[in-house]
Amino acid sequence: MIEPLFSVIVTTYNRARLLYQCLKSLSLQTFTDYEAFIVDDGSTDETCMVFKKFSYKKNWNFIQLEKNHGQFYCRNLAIKKSTGKYVTFLDSDDLWLPQRLEKFAELIERNPTAGFVFSNGYIMQNDIIIGKFFYEDRKIPTGKLSPYMAISNYWLSYVTTNVAFIRDAIDKVGYFREDMSHLEDMELYVRILKYYEVDCIRQPLSVYRIHSAIIGKNQRSLTLQWEKGIEDFLITLQTAQPPDEIKTLLKEFVYYNQAVVFIKNAYGKNARKYLKEIKPNLKIILVYLFSFTPKWIISILRFLYKKYRILKLKFLSSEEYRQVEKWLKGEIKK
Repeated sequence: MIEPLFSVIVTTYNRARLLYQCLKSLSLQTFTDYEAFIVDDGSTDETCMVFKKFSYKKNWNFIQLEKNHGQFYCRNLAIKKSTGKYVTFLDSDDLWLPQRLEKFAELIERNPTAGFVFSNGYIMQNDIIIGKFFYEDRKIPTGKLSPYMAISNYWLSYVTTNVAFIRDAIDKVGYFREDMSHLEDMELYVRILKYYEVDCIRQPLSVYRIHSAIIGKNQRSLTLQWEKGIEDFLITLQTAQPPDEIKTLLKEFVYYNQAVVFIKNAYGKNARKYLKEIKPNLKIILVYLFSFTPKWIISILRFLYKKYRILKLKFLSSEEYRQVEKWLKGEIKK
């Protein structure tokens, strides 16, 4: 049996509606030398009905687990069953543009030494394209890089939906860690960069969906998730073993961005905990003071900014973004 170039792995849990759109985008790929593994992590919704709608697809393998194990257990399970030369992922709430696999295949043919490749992607919120992961003027390092460059988006602006890596990497560095809950993918990519070169496609080839947090709703749950993300970041930093100056740079970069997230969601006390870990300057001092802003003011500011952004995107959106939204409505949601 001839091995396919790509093994596409989709894991899902109680996302039947979004999963249908996700798999619809996969079915529209112009490049067909791939196999797909779609793993249902114990869903209790209509995911099984979505599976049936795509059961005719050749080389699509559907796996249904009786109970929930977690995303990275499912990814590891699918990797072990797959045979493609490169492993790539499509998250069940995201979408691929039709040329996603085709463009990756072209890059791999041009640069077979690259063991870790990623592309740009569009960012979507409330069914509106609001941006990209990086813009034309951003410099993206490629080639043999230090492993710590896979941490955060300071150097490499990627999400796993936009990534593919060579299967041989698994034999060298192992699978996703299942004892982490947020940054298992980043931690694995740090290990991969120890041995393999990086290359990048600047063209957006996916649509990454972001979900808004609601101020005051499930505060403890959200806070615990974000705190766990910081714990996983520190584990990943330990895996990378960067020089002290890089470790400080990354900590301050991540702590600042996490503090901003807390402030936007009116968790000022949590934000100040991380701001205190950063060497103070005027910017940090101002952000620290802003963290005392009352929740009701934060809510108003968020509401006004959301309205402003919606109006801006509605009337000033680029033709590029409009074409992607038109494709979504015409091909994915019909």
